[in-house]
Parts: sequence; structure tokens; C-alpha cells
Amino acid sequence: MKKHWIFDWSGTVVDDLGLVICATNYVLGQYGKPKMDLDTFRREFCLPYEEFYQNHLPGSNMEEVEAHFRHGFDISEVKVTVLPYAKEFLDYLKASGCELYVLSSMCEKVFDEQVVELGMDHYFEQTYAGVLDKREVIGEMMATHGMGKRNTVFVGDMTHDVDTAHHAGIMSVGVLTGYNQASVLATSEPSIMVKDLDLLQSLLGAAKTPMDLVKIRGLKLATFIGVPDDERKGQQVLKVNIDMTPEVSFSSLNDEMVGGVDYYQVSLRLKEIALEKPRKLIETLAEDLARVILHEFSVAKVRVELEKFILPDTDHVGVEIWR
Repeated sequence: MKKHWIFDWSGTVVDDLGLVICATNYVLGQYGKPKMDLDTFRREFCLPYEEFYQNHLPGSNMEEVEAHFRHGFDISEVKVTVLPYAKEFLDYLKASGCELYVLSSMCEKVFDEQVVELGMDHYFEQTYAGVLDKREVIGEMMATHGMGKRNTVFVGDMTHDVDTAHHAGIMSVGVLTGYNQASVLATSEPSIMVKDLDLLQSLLGAAKTPMDLVKIRGLKLATFIGVPDDERKGQQVLKVNIDMTPEVSFSSLNDEMVGGVDYYQVSLRLKEIALEKPRKLIETLAEDLARVILHEFSVAKVRVELEKFILPDTDHVGVEIWR
């Protein structure tokens, strides 16, 4: 399973479509344009939303349009609700050790209010709202949070979300619970398209088993490690055991290395990481090793077990992590 999950907000996690249509029709009415029905709006609305308004209100002043939209938004009595299965899916991902983020074009102030009022703020590591063109932000966002391309997925309901995922070189999931109809969303070619998050959870659950593993056992790592300064001055040799769940199943390799996990290259990289700097804790080294494996190789999940030979009357001491 991917470790980092980026979610669009409107139409993906919450249902605010009715409210946005009301506010949009209020804007159109200020310029003498006819109202849009649901099907027309879902077919024609696009992001960045300036393009939508330039198509329907050519030459209009966007500051004025946004002021009309905000007023229409404020006076509407249509309520925003959490979409069915959204909380269940977020709970499932959190329980699986995933990190969750939001990347949304919604007004930052409104989003901050909604996420608290709907009881959703505790799910996310960080949120990015008020982003007009998500393609301009996602690269910096991924770099800031150490998201590897192989372990990150963007879930959204619009072609702009899928285009943003393509721009970042990551997997995309298109959901049919929001703004774009299936025929429109399909034009952006999402990696997966599902009717709702319940189906996506079912697919992820089915993908959990059976589990193929690539293993490395007893790899010797030279390093400088220890809490006391004197201990870190001398080189020590640790042993590491690795279990890697590949992104591509063994049955899909067709007896070719392409798409597989090269355990020799993994072992060389781990030796480099162990020597790149002194560390006080083997816990820190274990995290560094896991991060490199997940970010640089075709690995969906990894177990790192480190053994240190320091205490008398023991075979070794150690730590073990799953990431």
C-alpha cells in the first residue's frame, strides 16, 4: 500500500457540490447569465476555476467574480456533509500507517472552518487549501514531506487532480463522487477510477494478500553509532535483516528483472547510508534505511531489523520497524 495519500477535498472527502452550484448560479445571475443544472455544471466546470469563468463570463474581473461567489456561498442554506465512506476510508488508511494530506482549491478560511466543524482535522498531517493550480504546489509539497513518487497517490474527483498527479509523476485515483462525470474524468486517464472510496478500500484490502517478499538476511553494515561520543568515534559493524514487499508481484515479472527489486543494489545503497554520517541511535539508522528503500526502489512496504553487538552475555540487541 502507498504510504503517502494526498486528497482533494470538495467532491472527494466532502459533498459541497450543491452549495457550489448555488454560489456559481448566483455569480452567473449577477451578469445576466442563465442558471446551470447539475449535469451541465458537472460537464463544464473545471480547474483552475478562472478558466471556467472566462469561458462563461469572458473578460470578467476575477476579483469581482470571487466576491460575488463568496456572497452567494455565504447566503446559501445548502449544507456541506462528509461523503459516505470517507471517514471509514481515512480510518482504514491511518490504521495501516499511512500519512494523509489535503491539496484543495477551496478558500483556505472556509476549508479551515469545514475541516474542524466536520471533525476531520485529526486525520491529516498537513493541509494545503486555497491552491488555484495544484500543479504549481505538489512538487514542493512532496519534497517538504519526503514523499517518494513510488509511494504517493493523489485521490480526486476532477481532471485537474489527475493532471496534477501526472505532473508529479505519481499514481492517481479518480472518484466519481464529485464534480466531474465519468466520461469527463476518464479523459485525464487516472491510474484507477472508482465509484466511491468504499470500492477503493475493498480493492486495497484485496491487494493485501497474498504477500510476496524480497528478503536480505545478515547484511553487515559498517557505521559509526552510539550515544556516548567515544563510542561513535570507532567504527562498528551491525547486521540488518530486510523484508521488502514489492510493488510488482512475482507473477507479473515474467522472468524479467524490469519492475522487480534488485536486492544487490539495495544492499549497496544500505551500506552507503550506514556510513554517510554518525548517529546516536540505531532507531535513527533503521528509519533512514527504511526511507531510502521506500523512496528509491519499487517497494510498497519494508521491515528493517537491526542487530547491534555491544552487551555482554547477549547475542545482540536490536530494533525492528515496519514502514
